[in-house]
Amino acid sequence: MNIDELREHQAGLEKNMDSIKDDRKALYKIRDSFAKYYTQERIEKMPLDDYVLGKKHPDDKFNFCYTLERQLDGLGRIVGSTAQKLGIYYGVTKSDKTYKYRYTKKFGETEVEAFSNIKQAIIELINFGKEENLPGIVKNKISPMFKGKILCTYFPNRYLDVFADEHLTYFLVQLNLDTPELLQSNPVYKREALIAFKNEDPVMKEWPLDIFSHFLYNYYPKRPTVKEPKNKPNKILDEYLTPEFPAEYQTEWVQLEMQDPGEVSKKGTKPRGGGNPDYEKEARKLKRLGDRGEKLVMEMEIKRLQNLNLPALAAKVKKAEFDYLGYDIQSFETNGETRYIEVKATRSKVGTANFFLSENELTKAEELKNYYIYMVYDILSTKPKIWVIDNPFNPENDKVVKTPVSYRVMVKAKDTGK
Repeated sequence: MNIDELREHQAGLEKNMDSIKDDRKALYKIRDSFAKYYTQERIEKMPLDDYVLGKKHPDDKFNFCYTLERQLDGLGRIVGSTAQKLGIYYGVTKSDKTYKYRYTKKFGETEVEAFSNIKQAIIELINFGKEENLPGIVKNKISPMFKGKILCTYFPNRYLDVFADEHLTYFLVQLNLDTPELLQSNPVYKREALIAFKNEDPVMKEWPLDIFSHFLYNYYPKRPTVKEPKNKPNKILDEYLTPEFPAEYQTEWVQLEMQDPGEVSKKGTKPRGGGNPDYEKEARKLKRLGDRGEKLVMEMEIKRLQNLNLPALAAKVKKAEFDYLGYDIQSFETNGETRYIEVKATRSKVGTANFFLSENELTKAEELKNYYIYMVYDILSTKPKIWVIDNPFNPENDKVVKTPVSYRVMVKAKDTGK
């Protein structure tokens, strides 16, 4: 996760916060009225036609499913998935065009039995939600998306209104919150991880949960893109697209051998298309790749030490707390000495390592013992590769070419009074 990019988009949302909330006032009113109307007692006595989609909707009260799916669509979308998610509905199927009540067999063998069990499951879910009984919520028979919609409607300050499992996975991956265990877990726990991320952030912790989900979908990292869009962006815009990292991947180590660089200009190279290189823009573009690279390297370093039967050292691997330290990750050698790792990442396939190094990073590389560059290749693929480069700056390696690309300039001035 790129913290600077995150903060930039947070500032954008907060600038629009009042108008976003104003646009949602009508939705908030419906949500709160619905939750007050459908008490446990009213749910127990609710007639079937007051629940199902496909029937005429009442003018003076709420149809349970219609309100949750359609009227409150702006507070978490469940429209589009099959009506089977509701447990029982009134309508047709592809193979049977007769209008009738249709129900999910897991709730019963007749529509009466199924509807009775559905109502009890809803009441049970609301009680579990009130108690914050996550295992109970997971085991509840209501379908995952409808379950999430009910919970965030009755408890909007506690449960997140993001329901599709693929969307939850996407957000976790793009925010670098993913672990193999979490990605394989129930959507309930994926939502909890996103809520924890929000509540631990000094800016977002005060935001309502529905505003946070609006932020995820519309500001950062933004909703998932269609895998094969009909209208592909112009290639000129490729570098401006937000990189999307795969949820499933297998990182591998690779061993490469440095080659003689030959005749390489030390004046820098011009970007394709001519013009002056924009190194600041290039660094911003690489920052998000670098953040993902750090995550992959952390995982692989922990595995390396675990495979060497050094679990105590593996448990101590950590990210550097401050940029001024000049490295990204602190790991360990087999003798317990600290290993300092600077991570660089690229979309490119395995080959030439071409990266930026700050003045501070270079200074630390020249000073620190056990310093390494970990080059992560093909980072957007399902099989990223890591090349471990032993410190190429101490001693100086003649196969490594350093090119100065920018200067820090300071001009001291005073008011002349003119």
